[in-house]
Amino acid sequence: MADIEGLTTRYRALAPNILKMATDGKRILVVTHIDADGLCSGSAVFASLKRKGANVALRTVPDLDAKTIGSLKGLGYEFHIFTDLGSTLVTELEGTFGKDFLVMDHHQISEADIRSPNVVNAWAYGFDGGKDACSSAIAYLFAVTLDWANADLSPLAVVGAVADRQDAGPGRSLTGLNRVALADAQSRGLMSVTTDLMFTGRETRPIHEAVALTSTPLLKGLTGSKDAVLALLHQSGLPLKDGGSWRTVSSLSKGEKESLVETLAAALGSQEGASDALAGIFGEVYTLRFEDAFTPLRDAREFGTLLNSCGRMGVPGIGIAICLGDRSHALSAAMKSLSEYRGGINKALSGLASEPSRMERHGSVVFVNGEGLVDEKLLGPVISILTSTPEFRDKVVVGRATGRDAEVKISSRVGDAFAGEVNLGLVMKEAAEAVEGVGGGHEMAAGAKIPSSRTETFSRAVLARVAG
Repeated sequence: MADIEGLTTRYRALAPNILKMATDGKRILVVTHIDADGLCSGSAVFASLKRKGANVALRTVPDLDAKTIGSLKGLGYEFHIFTDLGSTLVTELEGTFGKDFLVMDHHQISEADIRSPNVVNAWAYGFDGGKDACSSAIAYLFAVTLDWANADLSPLAVVGAVADRQDAGPGRSLTGLNRVALADAQSRGLMSVTTDLMFTGRETRPIHEAVALTSTPLLKGLTGSKDAVLALLHQSGLPLKDGGSWRTVSSLSKGEKESLVETLAAALGSQEGASDALAGIFGEVYTLRFEDAFTPLRDAREFGTLLNSCGRMGVPGIGIAICLGDRSHALSAAMKSLSEYRGGINKALSGLASEPSRMERHGSVVFVNGEGLVDEKLLGPVISILTSTPEFRDKVVVGRATGRDAEVKISSRVGDAFAGEVNLGLVMKEAAEAVEGVGGGHEMAAGAKIPSSRTETFSRAVLARVAG
């Protein structure tokens, strides 16, 4: 059972020591992951400490392992706070930093480590870390426990949650601790909630581009085909321009939105998954009321995609700057990253489609060989998109890409229509450890890093555990 009061009490107990470190000028380092949830959670913790006058810095890492932990030790900080990572490496962190660290996370964690005094994890307080409490929500609660004035950081928790695909409630809604942060954002007038069409780029893109960019759900024959969508909408008679400017999905009237859906329904016809895809384009829309219209920051999901692009394209600092309020240089730089990010994903998907031999099917498990084709930074998004397609919705999809230092990066997802029971976080952890790698994550989405020479053994270990 969710225990938000227990979590709040824990933070109240931790706050005096952390505030004393701030007062004493101790050097504090916040270390976070490069994805949107990591950037939002790290920024929330950093901002809340900076506002208290702390001598604090923020650093991003694509992965946390023993080597990275050792390099952090050499930087000479006196206290370390890890957000959106660290739950599978508590022993290593204790061995390196002793008691001078704190993990704030939502990934699955062992029974032994969950009781560590240096760990605050969603699962310890009854929250499903894969659905009800992203790292950003865990970090946000820390921030408002330090000072209620930090409630202005609540939109970061919402952005982190939807970017981490935790909008898993009815109608793509947020639940649990994520919903608490959303309620705070609404009560302060920072965000509004409506039920609407959720096309990618609904606030920023011409209507035909927004439809073509939407991959969750995947609209077969339309996703990735701007020209086909444009021709379809022209035939429907839907007004696509206002004067000389392209209209956006958010600018459509209720009647026009209904007409758009009818047009798409006719185009999708009776193909497999069409009804699910149409149902999937409706849901709760979270609008950041004080962000400029026609920018990606106006819609929480677009905001999250923008941040993910910064992390995946090697400029996480730009994403951090946006989270902390930069709306000039950082935003223009992030828009460039977003374009490259989408281009990279489309190129990877096209490459996989043209080389079907890269998809190895073993019953309900599909192994995707992205080595030499899919950039390791884009592997997660690519596997997520594949798992949302009708072809793989009932499968467990495990992808691999060439990593650094003779390693292979692994990303895995469970399709929404998968009929079996599997805990990918546990599967990735155990299969990776069997080949001297590291892994973990959530029940429905997880990852690993393994030696490049052990991929076959790793695959067999995955198959044995999924089948079991």
